[in-house]
Amino acid sequence: MKRKTVAKKVQARRTREERSEETRNKLIQAGARTVGRYGYEGASIARITARAKVALGTFYRHFKSRQEFFDQLLPAMGHTLMSFVQERVDRDVVGSAREEQRLRAYFEFLDEYPWYHRLLNESEVMAPKAHAVYFDLMTSGLVRSFQRSQKRGELRAFRSDELETVAYIVMASRVYLAQQYAKSNGVVQEPPPEVLATYSKFIQRALFD
Repeated sequence: MKRKTVAKKVQARRTREERSEETRNKLIQAGARTVGRYGYEGASIARITARAKVALGTFYRHFKSRQEFFDQLLPAMGHTLMSFVQERVDRDVVGSAREEQRLRAYFEFLDEYPWYHRLLNESEVMAPKAHAVYFDLMTSGLVRSFQRSQKRGELRAFRSDELETVAYIVMASRVYLAQQYAKSNGVVQEPPPEVLATYSKFIQRALFD
């Protein structure tokens, strides 16, 4: 009997934890979309909780303040971006073709989350802590990918201590290409085939030849 009681308590606790995490994720998603529409300055807690369809007090059970929430918002969406791209890149594809797949996936992500660049760009001023954590996250992920490429015999022109710089160069090219096609009104356009071809040519010659 006691074992059943303990098991029920554990199950109840896990369920509470799962519900808590689900609510937190709802707030993150709602917050990201609210920032995307109104900017950080206009993203009030009232607007965020209204979009998440939770009570105002629920917000403070997960975050001490609006700024603490902002400090966690972009890194959380960064993890979402990384998972999104990873799911759309073929593990068997290597070299510049792999980087082209990553770029395509990035544009697919922006098509699904067209407000993402506003969330990213305004964070440097409104959530600098989040901005720094985000770029550390993105850079370290790309460096790990390049390290795997080196183990396959690729990127032979670069030392291991140069990979972080390479990662920033590749990230910058993606961001600026996206800014060219992700319009300010939130409509994301598919990059023309010649843009993808030029990107692949650049990546192939700069990194893999």
